[in-house]
Amino acid sequence: MGPLQNASSFLIQTLFDLYLLALLLRFILQYLRVDYYNSFTQFILKATNPIVVPLRRFIPGLWGIDFATLVAILAVTLVKITLITLVSLHKLPGPIGLMVWSAGNISGLTIKLFFYAVLANVILSWIAPMAYSPMTVILKRLIEPLMGPARKYIPQIGGFDISPIPVIIVLELLIMLLADPLTQKGMALAIR
Repeated sequence: MGPLQNASSFLIQTLFDLYLLALLLRFILQYLRVDYYNSFTQFILKATNPIVVPLRRFIPGLWGIDFATLVAILAVTLVKITLITLVSLHKLPGPIGLMVWSAGNISGLTIKLFFYAVLANVILSWIAPMAYSPMTVILKRLIEPLMGPARKYIPQIGGFDISPIPVIIVLELLIMLLADPLTQKGMALAIR
């Protein structure tokens, strides 16, 4: 691959991943029933509405799960991977490989989202432990399903909460053992 192809692949990957993160946050925040009127939640909703709202006409939500957002996540991922394959290899990916690659990519992005949310919460607890902002409220609510069980089994040591350490290790292991192999298998199937 030449420099232009590398730059194009990088731009496609970055722009699509940013939008995919917004879609993933929309899905997770809706599932966790985070405050709808929070300014960060409103930003995420307004950024993702152009894709999700039209899909809601055809794809209803069931059991508290927003299937329209899930379909949007899958569709955007499929387009991203197809564009990257076209730019870098000048051919369309195989459909089975494309689906497996997409599953690996979505799971990797989801795990990284939680990884960086835990890391950001740790850094914020060092810098401004009592700070309040719309973002910190969302951040704490986002990581609570992971941190709650960890805090339950890992006590504070000398006044320090070390529960983020095993959570970060487990998330990193999930990337290595689940997301990366799935992505690599999908890539191999897609570019045959």
